[in-house]
Amino acid sequence: MYSYSVSFGLKQMLLHTTLLAHNELQDSYDIVIKFHSAKNLPKKFLGHTTPYCVAKIDHKISYTSTIISKTSSHTWDNEKWFVRNIPINAKLSVKVYDKDDDQIVDNYIGRFDIFDLINYTPPVKGHKIIGLFGQHHGYFHLSIELTKSSDDTKHLPPYTFDGPCRYFRHDSFAVGRLTMLNTDYVYSTWKIQIRRISEFFKPCDRQYWNKKYLAARTIFGNFPHSLASQSTIKLAHKILYGRTIKNTENGHLTNAHDLWKSIFTDPITKEIKPCIYTYIIDNNTWRFSQTGTQFFTNFASKHALLANCSEHVRYAGEFHPRPKYGWDRCDDEWELVFDNGSGTYAPDASLLNNLKELLAFNFPGLNIVTYNREDPQLKQSIQQLKLFMEN
Repeated sequence: MYSYSVSFGLKQMLLHTTLLAHNELQDSYDIVIKFHSAKNLPKKFLGHTTPYCVAKIDHKISYTSTIISKTSSHTWDNEKWFVRNIPINAKLSVKVYDKDDDQIVDNYIGRFDIFDLINYTPPVKGHKIIGLFGQHHGYFHLSIELTKSSDDTKHLPPYTFDGPCRYFRHDSFAVGRLTMLNTDYVYSTWKIQIRRISEFFKPCDRQYWNKKYLAARTIFGNFPHSLASQSTIKLAHKILYGRTIKNTENGHLTNAHDLWKSIFTDPITKEIKPCIYTYIIDNNTWRFSQTGTQFFTNFASKHALLANCSEHVRYAGEFHPRPKYGWDRCDDEWELVFDNGSGTYAPDASLLNNLKELLAFNFPGLNIVTYNREDPQLKQSIQQLKLFMEN
C-alpha cells in the first residue's frame, strides 16, 4: 500500500511538473509599449537635443522611435509599439540617442533595462538614463500594457511585430542631382513598417541571393572585390535610407487611402505619379524607390542596396501604379501591380499570392494585381505606363 502510494505520488508529481513546464512554455503575452518623453537630458553647447530611442525585446525585435525635432520639450506624440507572443521572462532594453545630421554616428545619451515586464510598474520620476560611465543623463517615461496572448494570435511566431504601420520617406538632394528624375532634384526612398510579415512569409520561405546571377555573385561571392562592393552598397544604403532631421518625413498608415495619399500622391499636383519602383520585403519593412534605365537611378534602386546587402529577403521585385480601368480614367480607382522581377534574389513566383495577402491585410481596400516577371500581361502593362509617361 505504502509503496504504491509513493509510486503513484511520484508519477503525479512528475506529471504535474511536466504540465507546469509545458504551460510555462506555452504562456505568451502581447505587449503595447507607449513612449512618452525623455526629461532632463544633457544640454548641448548650442541648440536643443534632438533625441530618439531604440528599444529591443530580448534582442529578437527592435523599434526605433521618431526623432523629436529641436525643442525643449522632449515629448513623443502617439509613439507606440505593439508586439505579440513575447515570453513571460522577456526583457526590454532602451537606448537613447541624440540625432546629429552633421556627424557619421549619433551621440549616445544612455540606456536603461526593464527585466520584469509582467509585473511592470512605472517609476514616478521615470527610468534613470545611465550614460557610458555611469552618469545620470535624465529620465525616460513610458507605459506598458500587457495581456495574455489570445487564441486568435497564439499561432503567430514569437516576437511578431503588429503595429503600427509607420512610413519614413527620406529625400536625398545629392542623389537627386545625379538621377535627374524631377525638376526639384530630389531622389526619395521609402521605408514602411508592416505588420505580421512572418505570418505570410514563413522563415523557411526566405529568398536567398541568386547564385546563377552574375551581378549577385559579384556582390555576395567569395571574390576579393566582393567586400569592397558590399561596403560601397552599404554606404549608399545609409545615405539613401538614413533618417535625418531636415530631410525625413514620417507618419502612420492604416488603410489604402492613407497609402495613396501619403506615399504615391504628389503633394503639389495632388496627382498620382506614374513610375516604376523596385522593392524588397524584409523581416519588418517594405522598402522601395523609383527605378529607371539611367545609371545613377538604376544603381540607387538596386535590390541589394534596398536590402542593405542582406543575403536573403522575404520577397523582392518591381511594382507600379496604374488606373484600374485604363489610362484614360486617371481620376478613377487606382491599383498597384507587383511582380517578382529581381535578378539578385529571383523570388519564387508561387509566393506572389502571399505578397498580395500581406499587403491587403496591412492596407485594407488596396487594389493589388500580381504577375510573374515573364507574364506578357506585365510587359503590356509596363509598356502602357511608359507610353503614358512619354505623352
